[in-house]
Amino acid sequence: MHHWSEPMLYFLAAEAVPDPVEVKWLTLVTTIVVFVIFVVVAGKVVWPKILEGLDGRNLKILQDIERAEAAQAKAAEALREQEEALRAARIEGATMLAKARSDAEDAARDMRTRAESELKSLREQAHREIDSARESAIKDISSHAATLSTAVAGRILNRTISMDDQRDLIDQTLREFAETTSN
Repeated sequence: MHHWSEPMLYFLAAEAVPDPVEVKWLTLVTTIVVFVIFVVVAGKVVWPKILEGLDGRNLKILQDIERAEAAQAKAAEALREQEEALRAARIEGATMLAKARSDAEDAARDMRTRAESELKSLREQAHREIDSARESAIKDISSHAATLSTAVAGRILNRTISMDDQRDLIDQTLREFAETTSN
């Protein structure tokens, strides 16, 4: 075993540690040459492929964006068309509803007019029938009254009245009766 003295240890330690400022030219030149060769090879072979890949990716992204914009425009157009069709359907529905109301009102008005006309016609016919029945009744009553009065008068007078006399009496009685009923 060696016993080293303390100053000797410092000497050995100083000799083992390299000087950080000392440059080794061969290592430096080799490193620079390898770096330049790498940069040249990378610039000629690798960078064009990387740039080509980036350009391709960029082109694909732009195409995807264009397709998305076209799809969005198409969807917006379809939505606009659907909204337009819905608006047209609403307008058509409102028009049909208004026409149906108008038709119903026209039909009701026509039915009311026809009913009023029929009622008026029925009233007029009833009045005519009533007037005809009244005239007929008056004639019948007058005829019976005349016959009865002729029979009574004949009995009173004990004589027979001729048919012409009877007709004259009936006509005169009817005229008088008609004048009294019309006043």
